[in-house]
Amino acid sequence: MTKLLQALADQLVDRLAPGATAHAVACRRVGSRCIPGSCAGRRNYTQYRVNCDDGSWYWEYGHCGC
Repeated sequence: MTKLLQALADQLVDRLAPGATAHAVACRRVGSRCIPGSCAGRRNYTQYRVNCDDGSWYWEYGHCGC
């Protein structure tokens, strides 16, 4: 749960000050997966796996459809 909160804080900080993070850890998308479920009239949606330099990772919503 802490990693998720840290990731959300980083995303917020990055939107307010691009290039900065709350705890100075670089994260990048490294893969994706297709999730079955309703998404804006589509049958599925895409999530991206994001790995961070501190060893943490999280799934990020990508877009409707895959």
